[in-house]
Amino acid sequence: MELIPALWIEKYKIKNEAGLPIEFDKHYFMRDLYNDMSPFQVWLKPPQVGATVAQILKTLWMAKKKGLDIIYTLPTQADVNDMAGGKVNRLIAQNPILSQWVKDHDTVEQKSVGKQIIYYRGTFSNKQAMMVSSDLNVHDEVDASDATVITQYETRLQAKANGMRWYFSHPTLAGFGVDIQWQQSDKKEWFVTCPLCEMKQQLKYPDNIDEVNRRYVCSHCKGAMSDHTRTYGEWKATSKGMFSGYHISQLMCSWITADKILRDKEDKDAQYFYNYVLGLPYVGSDNKIDATTVLKNVIPKINTQEGKIVIGVDTGLPIHYSIGNKDGIFFYGKCQAPSATYDPYAELEKYLLRWPNSIIVSDQGGDLVGIRQLQAKYPGRVFLCYYRQDRKAQGMITWGKEKDFGTVTVDRNRMIQMIVEQLRDLGRIRFYGTVEEWKEFASHFDNIYRTVKETPFGAQYIWERNGPDHFVHTMVYTMVGLDKYAESEAIIVGGDMFAELPVAKIFE
Repeated sequence: MELIPALWIEKYKIKNEAGLPIEFDKHYFMRDLYNDMSPFQVWLKPPQVGATVAQILKTLWMAKKKGLDIIYTLPTQADVNDMAGGKVNRLIAQNPILSQWVKDHDTVEQKSVGKQIIYYRGTFSNKQAMMVSSDLNVHDEVDASDATVITQYETRLQAKANGMRWYFSHPTLAGFGVDIQWQQSDKKEWFVTCPLCEMKQQLKYPDNIDEVNRRYVCSHCKGAMSDHTRTYGEWKATSKGMFSGYHISQLMCSWITADKILRDKEDKDAQYFYNYVLGLPYVGSDNKIDATTVLKNVIPKINTQEGKIVIGVDTGLPIHYSIGNKDGIFFYGKCQAPSATYDPYAELEKYLLRWPNSIIVSDQGGDLVGIRQLQAKYPGRVFLCYYRQDRKAQGMITWGKEKDFGTVTVDRNRMIQMIVEQLRDLGRIRFYGTVEEWKEFASHFDNIYRTVKETPFGAQYIWERNGPDHFVHTMVYTMVGLDKYAESEAIIVGGDMFAELPVAKIFE
């Protein structure tokens, strides 16, 4: 019995992190996913169907019974910390058999299972990907992870003869994230048999929902379909591919009514419905911009570099920057890593000296020291930018005044959305030079995508990344600075009813 994970779960009455028994009565569709030992697997799934718990239990079982060292990735280190405390440790505590297997809780980042080790890692650090080898890599929430680092993790399998790769995630966009592996899979779908007409059919929307009576129906005879019929179906491959693929939707969940499906269809936007209800990637060009589109805005001319100059800076290692004026962006680059003989902020300072009328707008969350020292040296010319969550009632850009002078607050997602729309509307933003010169800059736009998430303010569009996006943010900061100059110039042109009043002279 212990050679099959589902039977092992039933034998030891395994419980989830909340202490409730893992059962296959309502989750019958999960049985085959637990038992699948294929070396290459991919699951498309909506949230809250038990997939993460299944993968945690399955990896513990694989480490113990198959003798595998495993790397389990999540998007960020914060996600690792949350899962270790919220799920892994609690699963071990709830189940005596797991407590026997994992006697030492080790650290947040690893668990010893007998002689094997499961490493829990984030994907926003290349260093973590290079530290350990693995027999099996499991990638959770692929679409929110850094794709380049996931590729780095694959190199850790090369030390083993039969390296295994499993991917699972709620999808976001077609041709992106987990959909890449799904398209290389056998694309198993859930088929059910109507007890009335005995026709086998793939359970899907809208075929199996009567929108008038708000109930599940047979796609052929249109007779009512019971929860029992939806639950006890079977997986069937609809294609051929190297990955064993499974597509889970909420229609397979017996506890979710047809009315709930239809309310989500009516109340949410299209992408939310596809990703979070149907468990499918959304086919929508509004949610992606590629390097090709960015490069169409390149013009083979020389920028005069006149007027107000703004240097947008993304701090970190290395520092990235872009430079522009009201005519467009004319230069970008990245600094070297700091050393005993090289200070990247000295390079940024050279630009302030080269253009006496220039300013820097920089993110404030990277290097906490260097950029603030530069700000102290050049008061009124270096501004720290703070991102905040979407709030539709406020403007996108707010410049700090009085005690907050030297700061600017930006609505991150709306600002990125505006820039993306302007890049699509050719001619609104210009890059001066050749297409070849701007390729690296444009490539960072390939790594951003728009998704929809539930927030305290309701469902909102969020721009996420799955790879380097530094130049996207340098452009945000450059555009923010140009907005400041445009605003001040507009005041001068339009006049000021208080112009005759005396004003305080704050600094030379």
